Amino acid sequence: MSGITENQRRVIRGQLGREPRCLLEVSAECRYGYPVVLKTAPLIVHDNNEFEVFPTLYWLSCPRRKEKVSRIEARGYIEELEAELASNPELKKQYLKNEKNYLEEQSKLLTKKEIEFLEKKGAREALTRGIGGIESDKHIKCLHLHLAHEIADENVLGGTLQGRFKFTDCPPDNVRCEEFI
Repeated sequence: MSGITENQRRVIRGQLGREPRCLLEVSAECRYGYPVVLKTAPLIVHDNNEFEVFPTLYWLSCPRRKEKVSRIEARGYIEELEAELASNPELKKQYLKNEKNYLEEQSKLLTKKEIEFLEKKGAREALTRGIGGIESDKHIKCLHLHLAHEIADENVLGGTLQGRFKFTDCPPDNVRCEEFI
C-alpha cells in the first residue's frame, strides 16, 4: 500500500497523538480500513546537515493492539521471550533470518546519497544492528515492533505473540479509530 491519503494521515495523527515522521506507507490496515502498521524511512537529513536515524522500520499504530502489547510487556513477557529465544535453537535461527531480511529491507530504502552521508558522519552502523536497532540478538527491544513486523511481513517473535495472545481488530460496536476521522 502506498500513497497515504489525507484521511489516513488524520487517523495516524490520532493514533500516535502527534504528526507522523518518516512515514513512507501504511503497510497494513484493519478490516475497517484503518492503519495498523506504518512503514517508516530509516533516515531523515535536515537542511542544517543534522540527521536522525530511525531503526524501527515497521511501526505499530493500532491503539487496540498497542495497548494490549504494552500490558503484555508490563507483565515481563520480554524476559520470558528472551529466555525462550536463548533455549530454542530453531526459534533463534528463524529470528536471525527475520532480522537479516528486516535489515535488507531497511537498507533498500536508503539512497546511495544517504548511505554516503551516513558513512561520512560515521553513522552507517546505526542501521546495521538488529530489529529496531538493538545491538544484541540475545535481547528484545520491544514487542510492538516485532508484532508490527509480523503483520507487515514476517517475524517469528511477532507470530509467536499473535499465536499466544490473539490480537484482533476492534469489535464493530467500538471501532476506536472512528474518533480520529
